[in-house]
Amino acid sequence: MAKEKLPYTETINSIFTARRDLMFASKWAIEGSKFTMEQADLLVALYGVKVLGWDDLKQDKEGYVAYRLLEKFLVHNPSLLSRRIIKLANAKPPLVAVKDGDVAAGQHFNSKRVCLTEHGVKAIAPVWKRYETMAEKLLQDTDAGEREIHYKVNNEISSRIRLIRGGLNALLSGEV
Repeated sequence: MAKEKLPYTETINSIFTARRDLMFASKWAIEGSKFTMEQADLLVALYGVKVLGWDDLKQDKEGYVAYRLLEKFLVHNPSLLSRRIIKLANAKPPLVAVKDGDVAAGQHFNSKRVCLTEHGVKAIAPVWKRYETMAEKLLQDTDAGEREIHYKVNNEISSRIRLIRGGLNALLSGEV
């Protein structure tokens, strides 16, 4: 008897299921820190740009990331992003620095940019370390080849969605 193909929906659904279950593990990673899940998400994104060399978020020549890019990047609720950033900027010492948009670089005069301060790096580094520990423990018995395939599939899904984000309705309706 031939093995039935795994439906496409099951592949996508498994990502949603894993995300839901990862929320528990992510809460463990921030446990003991003073951060909410949303604050940690923001700080880890900026940590990734500044320390880990992530290129998912474009930074300007000064190392700042536009608010609007963060809104699209964050995993957790991006609402109230400005308030969250202001709270982190007003911390003693400040964990992030905020600047107005760079009009000369084509940004709107009303836009804002943010970057992680050195104090922010020190504050979020332990959370990132716990996240690394969590990932290693969860995946320690998973073959490196399987992890690589999973990574490639997730990146392919994300890449396709990013390409068509604005035209997703057209794609799904068969117009593209």
